[in-house]
Amino acid sequence: MTSQCLSNMKQISQLQPIAKDLFFKITILKSMMYCGVLWGLYDQGWAIMSDQDDFIFPFWMNSVQAHKYAKLHWPSYTPRKITPADFQKSLLPTLTRLKVIPALCNSSSQNSN
Repeated sequence: MTSQCLSNMKQISQLQPIAKDLFFKITILKSMMYCGVLWGLYDQGWAIMSDQDDFIFPFWMNSVQAHKYAKLHWPSYTPRKITPADFQKSLLPTLTRLKVIPALCNSSSQNSN
């Protein structure tokens, strides 16, 4: 191996895995750049899911997907638009403070009766 190749391998081995919360933030911001807005479900507060260890804030890239999910799982909730400014200035700091993980929901993997 050349010394340049060994140098590159050393640099790669020194990289640390990206933190889970930073990964989610980057994913969300990329999604927002793609579609301009995100959609959450709202009824006197935002819809929050939980799994075994974490609380999750679900969001969708369009209102139709959000509406289908709400109709099936949370009938009293309605889709609400989240602009990039609202997300970055208000919602993300609150989710971070409460240790709630934002997660993009994919309707194609959900039952849409």
